[in-house]
Amino acid sequence: MKLSVITPTHNRMALLESLLRSLEMQTYTDFEMVVAVDGSTDGTLTLLEAIKNRVSFDIQILVLTQGGQARARNVAMQTASADILVFADDDLSFAPDALARHAAFHQVFQNSLAIAPVQYPNGQVDFPKNPSWVNFTGMNTSLPKTAILEQGGFDETLSGYGGEDLELALRLVKAGTQIRRLPDALAFHAGEKHRNPDKGYSAGFQAVRIAQKHGDAVAMQLGVHPSLLVAKRIALNPIGDFLLGSRADYVFEKAYLAGARAAWLQTKKPKT
Repeated sequence: MKLSVITPTHNRMALLESLLRSLEMQTYTDFEMVVAVDGSTDGTLTLLEAIKNRVSFDIQILVLTQGGQARARNVAMQTASADILVFADDDLSFAPDALARHAAFHQVFQNSLAIAPVQYPNGQVDFPKNPSWVNFTGMNTSLPKTAILEQGGFDETLSGYGGEDLELALRLVKAGTQIRRLPDALAFHAGEKHRNPDKGYSAGFQAVRIAQKHGDAVAMQLGVHPSLLVAKRIALNPIGDFLLGSRADYVFEKAYLAGARAAWLQTKKPKT
């Protein structure tokens, strides 16, 4: 079973090089890498051109004008030659048997989306016990190419952090795709897990746009229904700032709330 590793990248040449090294060490060899170079100006293209004839796997290089991850992933997956797509952001690297685990999974489970663990430098591992559509990211996940193509790919109007991947997973689940855990296909993230306010604001804004597309039930699941935002504003009050203001999770939640409120206000929803 051939795999296509799908990687969008923008000006992160050193991180991409680590991913390439990990792919060279894979025990599973029937795969290609499709890299969408999304407006990079840091020498990424030069690196890829220099290395593609030296590695043991095929590399397809796509040069794009910067248009965001959703567009980069769409172009890459449409170009991919394999039936199974493995999504790997450029700040990821794989354990040597990770691709073998992905291939074995899809030989057993048809029409399934695999969610595999990601470990951070501090030892923290992201791997939900009961994964759902909200856990789909570009980090160490895989699924059949036909499943994505039938849904029209990633929504390219969802530009910014925290949106296009889980919105696609929601559509996939509605169409019958099963989401399953793949515990042994370990990948490593290059940096610590940062829940910074900029990402929080963008995630909240995008969550509202997804809710507007999919309805109130999704708004409740994402915590951005107007009625929930009222409760959050009460909870995230000056006393909360005093007691919890230095905690990264609290700062992220406040930013998430602000982004969600801004998105609703743009569409003239009731103020919260």
